[in-house]
Amino acid sequence: MKILIVTTEIGLEGGGLSLSCKRLANIISNNNSVEIVNSAVAPVQTISGGFFPQTGNYIQRELKLKTEAKKYQEIDIVIGFGGKFNGYYAALLAKHIKAKYILCLRGSDVNLAKWSVEDSWYLHEASQYAVRIVCLTKEMQQNVLLADQLAENKLIIIPNSLGREYLGVSFPHLPSSVVIGCAASHLNEKKGITNLLYMVSEFKKISELPIKLILVGDIDSDLKQGYWNIINKLSLHENVCFYNKTSRAELIRIMKNWDFYVQGSVCEGHPNAIVEALQNGCAFISTNTGYIAEMLSPEHPEIFFQDWIPTNMAKSLKKLVSEKNKDYIYAEVYKKLLLNCNRQQIEKEWEQLFGCKKENTNKYNIKHIIAVGLHDVQGDKHDSITTPTHVFQEFVEQIKLLGYGLCSMRDYLAKNAEERQSLIVCTFDDGYSGLIDNALPILSQFDFTATVFVCTGLIGKDNKWNNKDAILRRHLNMVELRLLYKNGWEIASHGVSHNNLLKLTDIELGYELKHSHDFIVKEWGEAITYAYPYGAYNTFIKNCVGKYYKYAFSVTQGGTSLIADSLQIRRYSITEIYKMLSNTSEKDSL
Repeated sequence: MKILIVTTEIGLEGGGLSLSCKRLANIISNNNSVEIVNSAVAPVQTISGGFFPQTGNYIQRELKLKTEAKKYQEIDIVIGFGGKFNGYYAALLAKHIKAKYILCLRGSDVNLAKWSVEDSWYLHEASQYAVRIVCLTKEMQQNVLLADQLAENKLIIIPNSLGREYLGVSFPHLPSSVVIGCAASHLNEKKGITNLLYMVSEFKKISELPIKLILVGDIDSDLKQGYWNIINKLSLHENVCFYNKTSRAELIRIMKNWDFYVQGSVCEGHPNAIVEALQNGCAFISTNTGYIAEMLSPEHPEIFFQDWIPTNMAKSLKKLVSEKNKDYIYAEVYKKLLLNCNRQQIEKEWEQLFGCKKENTNKYNIKHIIAVGLHDVQGDKHDSITTPTHVFQEFVEQIKLLGYGLCSMRDYLAKNAEERQSLIVCTFDDGYSGLIDNALPILSQFDFTATVFVCTGLIGKDNKWNNKDAILRRHLNMVELRLLYKNGWEIASHGVSHNNLLKLTDIELGYELKHSHDFIVKEWGEAITYAYPYGAYNTFIKNCVGKYYKYAFSVTQGGTSLIADSLQIRRYSITEIYKMLSNTSEKDSL
């Protein structure tokens, strides 16, 4: 096959991305014709400025796409090696030349993408067109699903390959001192450098062993000044040494004098530096992230930091230094790495990918959903959240008369495509006690069900939090919720305290989503459905919600295609449902 790899860098003297891309090209070129193109190269000269300062950049990209789409017409498969803009550009190119597209993600391009609206959008678009998405870790797979909920069936893990013999680690400075090092083509906070400096400071407090941290790689001048400020503050002048970026051969020479390669990253893919350290006689200790950690930490927790707190990291390093069986541990570690990162096996997995077909990733084959959004049912007065009992009774009877049904989202998903055509998803926000006395008896007459979105922190309490509501209402208690569940209703999440998610800190947002999810799972077995309090959300919040829930309802009026976005499902009012049903009846009578 003719394969085109789209990347931002390649070569043995580059960083981890560059090295991994070179190795992949070598692997797949055994049975295929491989070409490589750089997504970052601009083929035309422009300047920035004017009312639309990005116009020049867009022109560069457009001309590049046109040029390469014409040049690579004979390509069978495009591999986007790396996400962000690179992955998106590779997807566009594959579309233009009608080639199969495989997205190959490397680490921070997906793990950190959720914190950028632009990168999240690039990832979503690239993911949608890809026939397969290659990740390095389970963590990466989870982060892909934040951007594209329908990508689950496309995801696959293929690690980087190992190609060298293990010679055995040594500890040249122990037991008189300990030397640790960290290297990258471009050192920055992705590698957790600040945290490592604080760890060194904490190690000095708990150990009599002299410690030295060697940092190798280019560092932006402002970051380096920041590191020096910390060094001065913590009195680490004798403990930290900087080297500029070196050749790979020179790095190997430097690394052989280290006792441990230290990886302080918050997130990783498959760090090549750890493997290279082992192959060159240097042991390692790493934060518990990335492919190597996922594979090794269950059996060898002693070589991984269990959190990112400098004090605890220092304790872990001290304990590892005093470990008597270090030689044996690292020999076993490398054996397992070699077994799981076998070049022949990786080549076989890629060849299987090249033959795969695009699958229907919509598990339930849902094309359209009609949902009605309600709050409370009681009395005879209509307001913003109250539906009078007689109005709801008439609505349910009319639904039945016209041959339709009302059901929960859970029941809707369990039906086939033909059955769903006659179903309307019935939802109630906030979980008021009026549902027990009024809504449940009415729906039960016709064996209808509903979804009730409850605030787990307000169960059994009143709605004093809602200062706009003229009526003091009580929320359903646990006994009442269990009764609804027994009658087929779905108990779903409305958060913990009905807080506007747009006004919360990241920690508060995480608490609202996770704790409500975990509570509902504990009590009723699953939590797949969520409703945004006040209908307030943005792209970032939607991605956070997608971490815990498969479906999320807004308060926006209208129907929704779940294929388009299952995390912003719109709902109709009773009046709008009546209008649709009336139009349908008129058409049927003609």
